[in-house]
Amino acid sequence: MTVMRWFTMQESGVLLGHFEPIEADLLGLAITQLLEMLNAGSADPELAASDAVFGRLLPDAYRDDDEAAAEFRRFTAPGLLERKAQNAQVVRDSLGVSETSEADATGPGAASASRANPDTDTNTDDRQPITIPLDPDTVQAWLRSLTDLRLTLADRLQISPDGDVHLTTEDMPFLRELYEWLGMLQEELVYAIDV
Repeated sequence: MTVMRWFTMQESGVLLGHFEPIEADLLGLAITQLLEMLNAGSADPELAASDAVFGRLLPDAYRDDDEAAAEFRRFTAPGLLERKAQNAQVVRDSLGVSETSEADATGPGAASASRANPDTDTNTDDRQPITIPLDPDTVQAWLRSLTDLRLTLADRLQISPDGDVHLTTEDMPFLRELYEWLGMLQEELVYAIDV
């Protein structure tokens, strides 16, 4: 049996998320950046059409017909981006991230490793772990947003269909660890609701 680390289902049927403060901060930063990116894409359809990350988040409906795919995207992208932003906001709210939290608007994972990597953080964190109750609607928002975060990071890491990472900048190790950690969170969340 897998030991749950981040999510536990109580006998009462309430799902609880458990995070160390640094984990909650990192997730809050990533979800804030995702929300800002989604809002920017909603406000600027040209950005959404030109940035490859939106191609991962909103894949073409017609792979063999560029004109039909563009037309479909024109009618569906705003609503899909709005729903993705709503999910990200639910996650952000459940983490207790304030509206004034500092975040770069360059996308999930853009923070430097020194800002968000516990291995390089020399500050001691005396805060207590946090526990977050997640109702069924919030769980669905978490699942969808974790997927969106991983898709965004997959684009930034230049992960090919065979799973190889092609990004070669100094941020690659941190971004890859973040990508893998989000995958573990998602897996444990799925396991917790299936138990």
